[in-house]
Amino acid sequence: MSMKFLLIVYICSAISGECFTTPQYPKILDDHHDCVRAGLSDSYEIIYAEKNFTKDQINNSQLYPKFTCTPEEII
Repeated sequence: MSMKFLLIVYICSAISGECFTTPQYPKILDDHHDCVRAGLSDSYEIIYAEKNFTKDQINNSQLYPKFTCTPEEII
């Protein structure tokens, strides 16, 4: 058995209290370090680099990224 980590990145709204993710998650990563690194990178890409949201959308909905790295045993 090997321990892997499942990464899920959420985009949340402080206004509505809701969080959403995309079909590309969960991603399976080899260890916790890689999961955290990917979570930080993917969060930035989704919010800013991919231009999914405008500055007004981010401000008006008070959007923020959140991610989880959940350990999973892979058989």
